[in-house]
Amino acid sequence: MTRLIQLMITVSVSSLFSACSAADPSFACSFERGKWDPNDWTLVKSPRWEPMGEWIQRDTHIENKTPKDAKPAELVSAWAGETYTSMVLKNKCSGDITVRCRLEFADQMAPLIVIAPELGRDKQGRREYREHFEIVIYDKGVNVWHHYHKKGKPSWEKAAYCRFPLKPNVPYQLEAKITTTARGKELTVNIDGHEFGYLDDTLPDTFHVGITGCEGVNRFYDFAIVRLKKD
Repeated sequence: MTRLIQLMITVSVSSLFSACSAADPSFACSFERGKWDPNDWTLVKSPRWEPMGEWIQRDTHIENKTPKDAKPAELVSAWAGETYTSMVLKNKCSGDITVRCRLEFADQMAPLIVIAPELGRDKQGRREYREHFEIVIYDKGVNVWHHYHKKGKPSWEKAAYCRFPLKPNVPYQLEAKITTTARGKELTVNIDGHEFGYLDDTLPDTFHVGITGCEGVNRFYDFAIVRLKKD
């Protein structure tokens, strides 16, 4: 049971989650074997690389498929495209929400939460990212990347970052809070007792949210979306 879309595993877990929607953006699932439904999600490929990517189901989590016998340094360079596996919830969210994910990396990098206003398709009709945001953890902290897609070409820039050590093979809960404030749209990141944020009015009003594993072996244990209450 290693393939997400190809096998289309159907698991009845209605008691474990409520589906995200614009009216009620709430969702929660565990990625333990048999406790999540792949039909809630859509695999999405990177416009930078050809592989679609696959999730490997373990007993306690899922992890991105990586080339066998590749050295860690090769996974962030020559084999980077072969490590990329990503999916988002099919239903879009809106409003002020917090996205939570318990995740870890096996070496140095780079599991992440992804925010995507719209999805495109490649020449084969496969779902592919266009503009999107990534909240990425690695051994030196967190980066927030803003990815663009102009004239059919991907590009990206670092929108925010915070430096502090994170350890391999340790599950961390990463939180990304998206809010609209009097000063504009704000993204706040929390992990391991560290918090930082920045203002960015290009953050979308409605969006897909999900996870990506890349540049190494990444493990994902659970995922949740929580609507924020207004004061």
